[in-house]
Amino acid sequence: MKKSFTKLLALIVSVLLVAPVCAQENADSSFSAQALAQAAMKAPETVADVELPEEEEEDDNKWKWEFNVLGGFWANQWGATGGVQEYGVAGGWDYFGEGGNSAIGLNIDNTGFQLYELYAAGSREYKLDSDWKFLVQADFLYGTDARLYQSGNRFDYMALSKGQYGLAIPQLYAGIGTDKFNVIVGKFACPIDNPGDAFFVSTSYNPWAYTHMGALATWEPCDGVSISGGWMQGWDEAFDPDSDSSLIWFGAGKQLTKAIKLSYMMYAGNMLGYENTYSHCIILETKLSDKLTYYLEYDFMSLVNGVDGVPNSKLWGLNNCFIYEINEKVQAGIRFEYQEELAADEVVGRFEMTLGYSIKPFKDCKPRHKRSCLCADRIMSGELVIRPEIRYDSWNGMNVFNDSTKPYQFSGGVALDYSF
Repeated sequence: MKKSFTKLLALIVSVLLVAPVCAQENADSSFSAQALAQAAMKAPETVADVELPEEEEEDDNKWKWEFNVLGGFWANQWGATGGVQEYGVAGGWDYFGEGGNSAIGLNIDNTGFQLYELYAAGSREYKLDSDWKFLVQADFLYGTDARLYQSGNRFDYMALSKGQYGLAIPQLYAGIGTDKFNVIVGKFACPIDNPGDAFFVSTSYNPWAYTHMGALATWEPCDGVSISGGWMQGWDEAFDPDSDSSLIWFGAGKQLTKAIKLSYMMYAGNMLGYENTYSHCIILETKLSDKLTYYLEYDFMSLVNGVDGVPNSKLWGLNNCFIYEINEKVQAGIRFEYQEELAADEVVGRFEMTLGYSIKPFKDCKPRHKRSCLCADRIMSGELVIRPEIRYDSWNGMNVFNDSTKPYQFSGGVALDYSF
C-alpha cells in the first residue's frame, strides 16, 4: 500500500469525523473514563428493571465495584506436537504455547479448565462545583490473561506470576471533567473497542495494545460526535522513567445516521525500538436490521528506522464481524479476518474465521430485591454468559502454531463469563 494513499485516506476520515454535525439524538454522553472501564470489563447488559422497594440513595463518594469471572476450556487441532515454546522471559510464562493456541495468543493452555480472568474494577467519583467531577479508577486482574494486561516494565510485570497465571493492573488513573469533557491521567485501557472482542472468546489479529500510560482528553461537542487526543508512553508500558517510547494519539467518532457509526484513531511517534511509528484504525458499525449488526475494521501500521539493525515492519488488515440476535437469550456471531505483514523481507498472510455464540440462560430471571445479604439473591442479580466457539486459522509464510510445519489449525472451546 502506498504511503501517500494511506495518508490521504487518514485525512479524509479525519475530516468526516470532526465535522460538527450535531443533529444526532440518544447518543451516550457518559463520562468516558467509566466507558473505558466497562470496555475492559466486557460488561454485560444491565439486568432488566423490576419493581423494587424504595431505598435510600447511595453515597456517590463511596467506592463502586464491578466483578467479572471468566474461565473455560480451549483446545486446538495439533496440540503441542511441535514441542514446548518458551516465551523468552525467565521466571514466568515458561511454557507459552504448550497444548494451546499460540497463533492467537489467548487460551494458551488446554490441559484442563483454567481461570482466564478474575477481574475487579473499582471507581470512586467526587462531585465538585457546578457540573465538574473528579474520578479515580483502579482495576485488578488475576488469571492466565494477565500477561496481556501487564506492563512491559517493572510496574506490574510478572507480579505474582506462577506458571501461566499472574496478576495485572489493567487500569489505574485519575480524571476530572464533565459529561461533555474530561481528562484522565495514568494507566488506562485502549481508547477504542475492537469489533467482536467483547463477543468472541478469542481475539482478532488486530495490532492494538491492551493498555496505555499517559494522558487522554475527550470532548463531545454535541450528541453523536466525540473527539479525543493525548500522549502515551508506548504500548503496554506504565510509569517507566527509562522508556524511550513516546506516542501522540488522536481519535474521533461520529454517528452518521441512527444505524451507522464511524470511528477513527491514529498513533504516531516512536516505540518498540523504532524511531518512526505510525498506525491508524477505521471502524464502521452498521445496524443492518433490528437483529443484525455488521462491523468493518481496517488496520494499518508502519514501523521503520529500527535501531540496532531491527528490520522494518509494515502490516494491514481487514476484519469483518457479524453479530445476530436470535432471541433475548442467544446471539450468534461470525468473523472473517485477513492480515498481511511485511517483516524482515518476508510476507506473512494470516486468515481466520471464527463462529461463536453468546448464551444467557437466566436472562429473564429477576431478583426480588436489588440489595440483599443473601448469597443466592446476589448471584441471581448478576449475569451469566456461556460462550462456545470454534475457530479456523491459516497462515502463509512463517507461522507460530504449536506445530510450525502445519499451515492451518482448528481450535475452539467454551467459556463461562459471570459479571456482578
